[in-house]
Amino acid sequence: MSFLKKIFSNKEQEFQKPEVLLEEQSPCSPITAIVEQDNRVVYFYLYGPENSNFGIKSSWVRNLKEAPNKLEEKLMNKGIPPMLPKEFCKFPKGQEKLNKNELKIIWTEEGDSAGLMLKDEIISIIPGWSGQNGFYGYAKDCIGQGNFAWELTESNAFLERLEKAKEYWNSWDNELNPFQIQQPLILNVYDEIFGKNDKYYAIDGNEWPPKGLYLRKGESKIIFATVGISLIPMPVIEMYVENRFESNRIEFGIILNSVFSEKEIQQMAEWISGQSIIPWSNITFLGEGHTINFDFRSTKFNSVILTNKLDILPKPELDDYRESKINFLWMIPISQKERNEVIENGSSGILSKLNELGEEVYSLERNEVI
Repeated sequence: MSFLKKIFSNKEQEFQKPEVLLEEQSPCSPITAIVEQDNRVVYFYLYGPENSNFGIKSSWVRNLKEAPNKLEEKLMNKGIPPMLPKEFCKFPKGQEKLNKNELKIIWTEEGDSAGLMLKDEIISIIPGWSGQNGFYGYAKDCIGQGNFAWELTESNAFLERLEKAKEYWNSWDNELNPFQIQQPLILNVYDEIFGKNDKYYAIDGNEWPPKGLYLRKGESKIIFATVGISLIPMPVIEMYVENRFESNRIEFGIILNSVFSEKEIQQMAEWISGQSIIPWSNITFLGEGHTINFDFRSTKFNSVILTNKLDILPKPELDDYRESKINFLWMIPISQKERNEVIENGSSGILSKLNELGEEVYSLERNEVI
């Protein structure tokens, strides 16, 4: 009996429940970073919400026991975190356990990727493209391209990216933070192109990050334009474009042929505020030709298409920010039929027809173009 008891107690020790050493949410997206450690291995995870396409991303960090010669497939099938095979381990005999008090997360500026620091050294990185083509992440204690991590070398460009991100996040604690610097610069561009603003609204609900809304009221037109959403680059975009610096920052606006009451202005400000968080709250991105729901006045025009390609549209030129171009996108109201055309055949056809309307694109009373 004592022999059996000894066997079972060893099994329990061998596969103990992992301990959460660190848990932290991204500063700008619903992504949670978690570091787990049992008595065999340490893993770093990024968890997205269930209703997103982000999923769960993971990267091996280190083995705590002698590495196996082969992949622990049986354990993987049981949902037990596997150790990295010996051929990929810088320390095949295993390493000491991590001390949670010595760990820290560094998030990228997009908030969809992160690095794990041990004291002052980055020991693991999970980029936003983790989980693609057999790639999980980078680990300092890995050699070569392992099953659950690739080697993190000093030449890895992501290290510099995280250092810049750390500097950026720290700058929000400065007496003059990024928004206080950028806000007047953006407003000056709008004032020069659209005319001096009649009102300026805060649309952040007193929550970080700060955002504002420019308002210009004409005799028959009204212009709204966001101020500051370009301060944070959009997530996951680099998985879809070759150069993220060309597409990862946006501001947007809307022009309507209409006279607004104060109540309607407030409603529009609230609607724009809601759209301004879409990329980060949904872990996605917005760009030229994308469509989003529009709930204001018209039942026929219940969507908008984002574009800066129509000839009639003003073209505010905002200075680059942190090496990235800031793309200003106008929200042009479209009908469900027009949106379906975009979904089925792309945006170029609809945009060409909208371009022919001239100033009519600002009207919620216009005829559909299909």
